Amino acid sequence: MVDSVKQYGTAGVGSTVELGKGGNKIVSSASNVQLQKADGSLQTAKIANATSVAHAVTKAQFEASTGTRVQSISETVTFDGGNQFLFTVPQNSKILSTMIEKTSGNWLNYTSNTNIVVGDVSDPDRLFGIGFTPDGTQYIDETNHVYTAETDLYANVTAGGATTGSATVRIMLSGSEVDQSAP
Repeated sequence: MVDSVKQYGTAGVGSTVELGKGGNKIVSSASNVQLQKADGSLQTAKIANATSVAHAVTKAQFEASTGTRVQSISETVTFDGGNQFLFTVPQNSKILSTMIEKTSGNWLNYTSNTNIVVGDVSDPDRLFGIGFTPDGTQYIDETNHVYTAETDLYANVTAGGATTGSATVRIMLSGSEVDQSAP
């Protein structure tokens, strides 16, 4: 029974520290430290915003630092696709560049009217309008455009005389994670 007697002022502390009679506990094991309620269930901890690189961060600070990431989204478009939905850009995302290159195979019978532009409903060639020629060249347009509202992006493919062919549209952006499901 001696083990159950609390001896304050001793040199060491046991692996479980009770904070007040019947209060929350700090429980230590070989693999972790837990904050527990009196009933043994886990307890949340409140912390202040970090002010040094060695401090723990709040959830708000963590989300602010990880919410923006650079992503590369690739979609395939076809010669006869017309206006093709690519994905929805999250609010406050910056489009860094748009790249288009033909996929394996040929764009048979393409003409000078064969083209692909990339943009949104209000400006269909906002992100890529420099002219696509399906000769195997990789085309990149570095736009650095910021979308302040969530916006659907489209590739508009003009077949010209093309009877087959496809291309990869790759968009590099900085922002929240992209949802690539159709609108």
